[in-house]
Amino acid sequence: MKLLFIHDHPFYSENGIVYSGGGLPSFVWRNYLIFFNLVTVYGRKSQHLKDKKKISSTEFVNFKLTTNYNSFLDAFFKYSLISAELKKEIDNTDIVLVRLPSVLGFCAADIAIKNNKKIIVEQVGNAKEAMSTQGSFLGKIAAPFFEAINKRIVKKADYISYVTLSKLQTDYPSPAFQTSISNVLIERVCNPSDLNLNRFNNQKIKIGVIGGFDVRYKGQNIVLKAVALLSNEIKKQIELYFVGKGNSEWLLEESKKLGLSNNIKFMGPKESGDEIFQFLKILSIYIQPSFTEGMPRALLESMSMGCPVLGSTVGGIPDVISKEFLHTPGDYRKLSKQINLLIENRKLMENEAIRSLETVKPFQKDKLDEKRKAFYTQILNDLQNA
Repeated sequence: MKLLFIHDHPFYSENGIVYSGGGLPSFVWRNYLIFFNLVTVYGRKSQHLKDKKKISSTEFVNFKLTTNYNSFLDAFFKYSLISAELKKEIDNTDIVLVRLPSVLGFCAADIAIKNNKKIIVEQVGNAKEAMSTQGSFLGKIAAPFFEAINKRIVKKADYISYVTLSKLQTDYPSPAFQTSISNVLIERVCNPSDLNLNRFNNQKIKIGVIGGFDVRYKGQNIVLKAVALLSNEIKKQIELYFVGKGNSEWLLEESKKLGLSNNIKFMGPKESGDEIFQFLKILSIYIQPSFTEGMPRALLESMSMGCPVLGSTVGGIPDVISKEFLHTPGDYRKLSKQINLLIENRKLMENEAIRSLETVKPFQKDKLDEKRKAFYTQILNDLQNA
């Protein structure tokens, strides 16, 4: 059986090796190769070295990388060229998997539906949120149209996998055979007895935020504004740790304006699993203040290490965070009150740490593997009996 995987992801190709900026490394394809003999990946061909980070190519995975889609305008002016490429690949596969929201995914799904080819949708985020927060005026204009297209596709899909427990299911209801499988890999969850309670009761409160500095929809500045509203006595206790890649100068300038230069610590990117988990183990609070998300990996990883968590109401965040610790995107005043509540009530902080450990358990690899096996076994049975 052959699977065609389509997404807007940029891949860098050199000397027969295909690289990813990090989002789709080679181990991701194992989840599909368990069930399919061959996986063909259709994505964007990148010329930027920033996308030459991790090897994505592996045995039994072919890459068909287009140079016809580099901007939203290409989706209109080069639609016929993109469609011709997609149609050729769709005709030569047993089933089409589109990861949404994505422009190439929308195009492929439309072609597959018209040609009666079965499709799997992986819904990894909210189309309207993603488009309206990506930074361009054109994105804001396109957002409601992309939302409508996404909703139409999921209603016509044969199978759908959501990365959230309930949020995206509500945003994009579908009659298709469906499951909930996060694309986050949680190998282990800290035992409650191994929690170092000093991290919650020390004089210094370590607050962590993880997200690339070049993408401002991660909302790092919202955390700064929230902390700036706290009393001087509480601010003296806070150390703000920002982890991510990219230029952080804008955030440093923001911290100076708010009088938080002495609170802020830039950690740079932390790539290895052990490195990031050791960092999360020392945090008193983790915050996910994003303006758009699917199911954030950093959030679940922090929960697996026993971090009390605060976050915005986008994507799958409300599925895993206590209602009293959610804020509307950008509402730094409410976030400030939530931070203050936890610092003033250290026992509540401990209780939220234990809650995080319990809540994250369904996202462990073995449990997700069981769901994935049941989902794809049904799909293969349907294909074989068609």
